[in-house]
Amino acid sequence: MQTQNYIDAGKFLFVALAILALSAQTLFAEQSKSALRAYTDLSSIEAQDILWLGRILYSESKVREEQIIIGWVVRNRAESSFRGADSYKDVALSPSQFSGLWPGDPQYKNNMSPNYSDTNNKEWQQALAIAQAVYFADESLRPIGKSVRHFYSPIAITRDPHWASNKKPILTMRNDRGAVRFAFYDNVR
Repeated sequence: MQTQNYIDAGKFLFVALAILALSAQTLFAEQSKSALRAYTDLSSIEAQDILWLGRILYSESKVREEQIIIGWVVRNRAESSFRGADSYKDVALSPSQFSGLWPGDPQYKNNMSPNYSDTNNKEWQQALAIAQAVYFADESLRPIGKSVRHFYSPIAITRDPHWASNKKPILTMRNDRGAVRFAFYDNVR
């Protein structure tokens, strides 16, 4: 039990350092031409990818640390063409993924409608800022391996997904009561 607490503390510290690194990069890095294009041409591929990544983050969690790791999972999927995805939109709308973006979900319209002009919603603005930071982050800031493309929230579902059976998560994120909010998995096929 004590060893598990040290492992969880180490994982949390790693995530906290990744957050600081992403924040520092966002604040101090010189924007590349693509980053500049994402803000001046809202029809650009970059702007659309960031918008879809933001929608995924907003639909999955409102907690900053969770959004960062989820953002990297989504980036891993986009970069590896997971399930044939060619864009962040393809990742977002992949069947049976990201339940908040399913047409049957009660929050579907809220999660699909935010865009760059929605500046009054602080939670949306946070998701968009994290989406931007993850999208443009240097590879060296990746807090999880490239093969981490699966996660789920044990407190949000009634049974574990079939792909998680007999597998141990590489990272868990807990709430203040110690319950696992998200479990992240490596090398799921």
